[in-house]
Amino acid sequence: MQWSKLKKRVEENFAESIKDRIEIFTTSYRRQGEIARSWVVIDGKQGISLTDYESWSEQGAYFHELTPTDCLKHKSVDGLERTMGSLYEAGEFSSYDFKIICFESLSLSAHDCIKSEHPLLRVIGVLHRKLGKAKVNEMLKDPHPMVVYFADFRIKAEADDLSQYLKPFPDNKLDTALKNQEIP
Repeated sequence: MQWSKLKKRVEENFAESIKDRIEIFTTSYRRQGEIARSWVVIDGKQGISLTDYESWSEQGAYFHELTPTDCLKHKSVDGLERTMGSLYEAGEFSSYDFKIICFESLSLSAHDCIKSEHPLLRVIGVLHRKLGKAKVNEMLKDPHPMVVYFADFRIKAEADDLSQYLKPFPDNKLDTALKNQEIP
């Protein structure tokens, strides 16, 4: 499947509250030996960048051990080895991982995505429109910081989305209406 079609199908599954705030991209640099890069833009800024080069140089393989492929894979990063405040470690995921997981997510339900062992698949599950608020809240306890970040992002986006419908009465008309009300 072409990337443009895959991107469109994945983004169509995003919850309404985040649909215009998160975009996914990928590109390939042919002159550098077909090295590719995938990234996620959050509110107009690049939030996550996954490169094949960094995965190879930092981890010694292009694929995360949980990515469904027969190619050489590297081990998952242990929670104790994580850098505090970092959503992911250098080279933890490659562009290859990202594209395979995006494709894989199309054949799974949102619930199956969040139950997956693969952190990228859980991220896509958290962003899925069919995942309810209770399940998104549960994902705040996920062991991977990237999943927690996107769960928190979606919760805040839905709170912002809801607040536009809960506007107070303009010019304090509610107070005026209550004061003028006759009590029998």
